Amino acid sequence: MDKNNYLFGAVYVIEQDYTDEEMVRDLTNMKEAGYNLVTLWPVTNPWLAKSSHEWNFDATRRVLDICESTGLKAILQLFGQNQAQEFMPDSALTAEMEVHDEYGEIVNENCHWANLNHPVVREYFDNYFKAAITALKSHPAVFGWDVFNEAHFRSDDNWTIALYQEWLKAKYGTIEKLNYDWYRRYESFAQVRPIKRHSAYVIWSSLLPELDYERFRADNLTEICRWLYDRAVKYDGGKHPVIIDGTSGQIIAEKVTLRNNDEFATAHVPDIYGATFYPKSWGKDYKDTPWTAAMYFSIPAAAAQKAHKPYFVNEIQTHTQSALTPGSEVSPFELTSWILMCIFTGASGLQLWRWRPFLHGYQVTGRGLTRFDGSPNERSSAVAALLKTIHSSGVFADFMPVQPFVKIAMGYSGRLYFDSLLKWKDSFWAQDLEGWYRLFWHAGRSIGFTEIGAINEDDMSTPVIVLPAAVRISEDEAQLLVRYVEGGGTLIADGRMATINEKAVAPPEGIPGKTLSALFGLREVDVASGNAFIVDGEKISCPYMSQELEVFDGVEVLAKMDDGTPEAGSPAVVLHRKGKGQTLYFNSFIGLALRKDVTPVISDLVLSRLPKEGISVKKGLRVHVSYIENETQKAMLVINFNDKAENAAITGLPKGKTIIELFTGEEVHAAAVTELALEASCAKVYVWDK
Repeated sequence: MDKNNYLFGAVYVIEQDYTDEEMVRDLTNMKEAGYNLVTLWPVTNPWLAKSSHEWNFDATRRVLDICESTGLKAILQLFGQNQAQEFMPDSALTAEMEVHDEYGEIVNENCHWANLNHPVVREYFDNYFKAAITALKSHPAVFGWDVFNEAHFRSDDNWTIALYQEWLKAKYGTIEKLNYDWYRRYESFAQVRPIKRHSAYVIWSSLLPELDYERFRADNLTEICRWLYDRAVKYDGGKHPVIIDGTSGQIIAEKVTLRNNDEFATAHVPDIYGATFYPKSWGKDYKDTPWTAAMYFSIPAAAAQKAHKPYFVNEIQTHTQSALTPGSEVSPFELTSWILMCIFTGASGLQLWRWRPFLHGYQVTGRGLTRFDGSPNERSSAVAALLKTIHSSGVFADFMPVQPFVKIAMGYSGRLYFDSLLKWKDSFWAQDLEGWYRLFWHAGRSIGFTEIGAINEDDMSTPVIVLPAAVRISEDEAQLLVRYVEGGGTLIADGRMATINEKAVAPPEGIPGKTLSALFGLREVDVASGNAFIVDGEKISCPYMSQELEVFDGVEVLAKMDDGTPEAGSPAVVLHRKGKGQTLYFNSFIGLALRKDVTPVISDLVLSRLPKEGISVKKGLRVHVSYIENETQKAMLVINFNDKAENAAITGLPKGKTIIELFTGEEVHAAAVTELALEASCAKVYVWDK
């Protein structure tokens, strides 16, 4: 495909009731709207098969023929939505081959019902992949294979527990080592069963019985992804790329253990890492908090970038969830804004879920870019207009997000450790992270994510790294953080940083341990709750709890606790210069306060002490700004989600340059501070040459 022709499409569900005429009309409409890519599902056509154990691909071949004649390429989704229509006939599934959840089946209502660790299930999987890929791989319309859509898996069956026991053996080597770290008395790994891991006196001595099992679940899912990838490569012969989609932003989900997807791990497996997004479904609605949507869109993109893999968004919500779900409606403006936001996270391909609305099942009448009769609706028209500009602009050729000014360092294991300290209930880890994201988003700074356990040379060049709610830090991670700061970076942390290490053990010399105490210039003495600190005469509540800190020589105390008088207060916010860089520490989970309100006094306290490089923005609370670039151009996306006009003042644009707004051709002359007038509910893309 032409590199100037951005890969864009929608999921097209091959329904057993569709006629050839309907399918020709639908795919022709997609092509005429500017689409060049489509995901087809299901790949197998069970309604045409002679028995439940036969795979038939006649309808799929017919759709691929139509794709070829209309100029569309197709991703074939092999697995993800309904295993009965994919690899596992209902007639073959026995109770022993089903998923079993220790909390009951209702907990797993969104998960697969065939046990992906069962050898017979995997045999069916293997045979299905072989049949489907062998039958379809030579068709010229095939772009690639999506082998696991919304990758997730959770089961507590005996097959999975046996794999867990092998995982423990690989991790600990000997049962004596496990006993020492767990404070237990096993004689073999085969005796370890996770069912009682939450019992009070199981975790009284160590959190590892809980943490290891939840870490295993994520590793097991990654192994399943790798097995599926290997099957696809084997039968395809490497002719087409293999895609896996995460349950995107799962690390910020309310219950992180329900889907067990460590996206930073699974992104390493496929040729292309994919994502799916539903910003107004299942109770979510980010209309009034666009920074939440920006964060949600950015996490899987960061996972792909960390793994050095191309990134696709393979599903974006197009409309209502189902027939009776008020509040899940999607306006044309919302849809096109989400598309642009995802492109500006680095998505080199993007598709919508789905082209036609559901005509049956729970989601009946939901989703879709057409009316029930298949004719395009107003959302389809808005997307077509957007695509016309995207395809005609060179800025989207070989682009990537700009180097972030700030990266938020996090990790799936860190979230597990945090939640385990709360007994897996009412976790506020994601909320603390969101508050820090909001602070920098509100300032218009470019924001990315990285793994705290995999900080690399690219991360080392990032001006600012933030560690929200990082209660678990290993010594190896601490040493990397020291190297980052001494090399010139600014490291920010909050809330009982490094309370425990990877063995869930507190440092005997005091929190946060020798290495990080020397780096941040402080040590925890005690803890309290319900307190506040003073910044420039303003009282700021300490969210959740606070630490009493002792600070070392050379440390600058920026704010003190409200202990009576400013002089008497203990340190609350501490700045420490180390090597070429510096650290900034808050003694409470200040991200929780930032999530509610980015107060000027806290914003100024942080931002005034950071490097001045890059672009920054003064804007309203519902104005989004993000950035991409290619070899010759840079672009800035500005979206006003407010229903009234807003102004934005941009600092850091190339002074004297003429900047072109992509959709209107409006010319803006950049100054030291460039003023932009934004109409209500508008999206603009400003482009300039490097």
